Amino acid sequence: MAKKIYNWSKVSAGDIISFRYKGKTSEREEIHTLLVFNPRLPIKRKDDSTNFHLVGLKLEQQGTIPVIRNKPVLVQLLESLGDVEVVNEEDEIYRVIIKDVGNRGVKPAVYNRLKRDINRYGVYRTYDYDLARKSQVFLEPIELPIDFKRKLVED
Repeated sequence: MAKKIYNWSKVSAGDIISFRYKGKTSEREEIHTLLVFNPRLPIKRKDDSTNFHLVGLKLEQQGTIPVIRNKPVLVQLLESLGDVEVVNEEDEIYRVIIKDVGNRGVKPAVYNRLKRDINRYGVYRTYDYDLARKSQVFLEPIELPIDFKRKLVED
């Protein structure tokens, strides 16, 4: 299981990426693994300036500690989003082909469909795109149940 170097301009909805990010409350940079919903969502501030956010579901903390520890629940969440696709079988890198994706990323209908699970596990995250982009981005491998991986490879 090895990370693959990626490029911020290639990041799209459904990619599972990792990057270093220092939030406003944290004292040090941490590794964040994210299933991307909106790679560059414009947000209008109160002063009428525009800022861009990276939006998605946080899957792992510090690059190795899963947020959703129950693997079948993680698989169910991924499958409810769309079809899981193998990017690199050897390195266990996957992406999700999400239904209802527009030109800016995932449409609000997807959020509404997943609202209960997102609230239960507290995995919805937004990051300042310009701050996130300062660090290198990687396609990140994630651990999935063995029988589910076999099923993906067979299809």
